[in-house]
Amino acid sequence: MMTSPSTGRRKGHYTRPSRLGHVATAVIFVASLLVGEVPADAQTKQKATPPAWEATSAAEPAAAAPPTQPASDAAKAAQKSEDGVKPADPATTAAEPAPKAPPTWSAAEIADAKARCAVVLQRIHAVALPHEPIKEGACGTPAPIELISIGQNPQVALSPPAIVTCDLAESLVNWFEGDVQPLARKHLKSEIITIQTMSSYSCRNAYGRKKTKLSEHGLANALDIGGFITATTKTADVLQDWGKPQRQILAEAAAEQRAAEEAAAKAAGTAVATNPAQAALPSALPSTAGAAVTSLARSTIIDGAGDGEIVAKPTLATSDPVVANKLGGPLLKPGKKGSLAHKTSKIGVNSTSNPDPELKAFLHEAHQAACRIFGTTLGPEANDDHRNHFHIDMAQRKFTKICN
Repeated sequence: MMTSPSTGRRKGHYTRPSRLGHVATAVIFVASLLVGEVPADAQTKQKATPPAWEATSAAEPAAAAPPTQPASDAAKAAQKSEDGVKPADPATTAAEPAPKAPPTWSAAEIADAKARCAVVLQRIHAVALPHEPIKEGACGTPAPIELISIGQNPQVALSPPAIVTCDLAESLVNWFEGDVQPLARKHLKSEIITIQTMSSYSCRNAYGRKKTKLSEHGLANALDIGGFITATTKTADVLQDWGKPQRQILAEAAAEQRAAEEAAAKAAGTAVATNPAQAALPSALPSTAGAAVTSLARSTIIDGAGDGEIVAKPTLATSDPVVANKLGGPLLKPGKKGSLAHKTSKIGVNSTSNPDPELKAFLHEAHQAACRIFGTTLGPEANDDHRNHFHIDMAQRKFTKICN
C-alpha cells in the first residue's frame, strides 16, 4: 500500500523524535547517576581529609597556647575539695638535700691504727681477731680487736671475748703477767685461766646516764671484770669475795652513831618532861663523831675526777633488793636468766662480810696493782655501781690516776 508523502512525513516526524527522546532520557539518567555519585565521593573525601585551612586553624591554638601559670590558692582549695587530695606545697616539694652519710673513719686513720695495733700484738702474748672499724657518732675506734685470750702457759681466756683496743689489751697482759698470776699463785695456790668479763665496748655515757660524759666503754677503752677462775676451778668473785666495803662499814658506823644520839636526845627530853628542874641545866654538847665518820664514808673517787666523770652515790645496803639493778656491767632486764643475772641477784643473800681470807686478799691486791697500770680502776670501794666488778680503762689523766 502506498503512503502519501504527507503521511510519510508525518510518520517520519513522530518516529524520529520518539527515538531521540528515549536517547535523551537514557543520557539524562546516566548523567544523573554520575552526578549523584561524584558528590557523595567528594563528601567522603572531605570528611576524611579536612581542608588545609581547617587543619591550619586547628593546629594554631596548640602552638599558640600560653605557658601554664601556677595555680592560685583558690584553685588549690577547689582542687582539694574536688578530689580530696591536698595540693602539693611548692615549699615542701622542692628538691631536698640528700641525707648526710654517717661519719666514718678515713682510710688513713684506719691504716695507721691497724699498723700500730699490729706492732702492739707482736710484742705481747695475746690471741685476738681483727674487728671491723667502729663509728657510732662519738663512739668507736678505727682498729678494735676481739680479744680471745691473754698470757702464755697458761693462756687466760676472756669469757666472753671482749671488744677492746690494742692498748688496753697490752695493759691487761702486763697486769696479768706482772701481778695477777703471781698473786694467784701466792694466795690461791693456782693460776688464773679464765677472766669473767661483764662489759667491753658499749656506746653509752658513763653509768649509762644521760647527763654524764661519754664512757670509756664507748671508745672500746674499758673492761669490766666480774671474777677470776683458777686452774683448780676456784673462783674469786668480786661480789661475794671482796668482803664488806670499807665505805659501807663507815656508813653503818655513822648510822649507828646518829641512832644513838637520837635515842639519847629522846631520853633527855623524857627526863626533862618528868623533872622540870633539869630544863635549867646546860644541854650536852653535840657529838661530832657522826660527822667525822660521815666524812670518812664519803666516796673518794670524786677527788681527782673531772666534772661529770665519776659521781659518788649514797651507799645502798646490800640487803636492798634493787641493788642488783643498780650494779655496773651490762644492763640486765627483769626476768633475764643466766650466770650473770644469777650472780647479780645474789647480792642480798650471798654477799658476805667474812669471805675466804685468801680470796679476799687476792682481789684486794689485784685491784691495787691495777691502779698502777690503768688510768681508772674502780671496784666495790668506789660506789654501788661497782659493787660486783672491777672497772679498768685507759683514760688519760692530767694529774693522777683514779683508784677506788
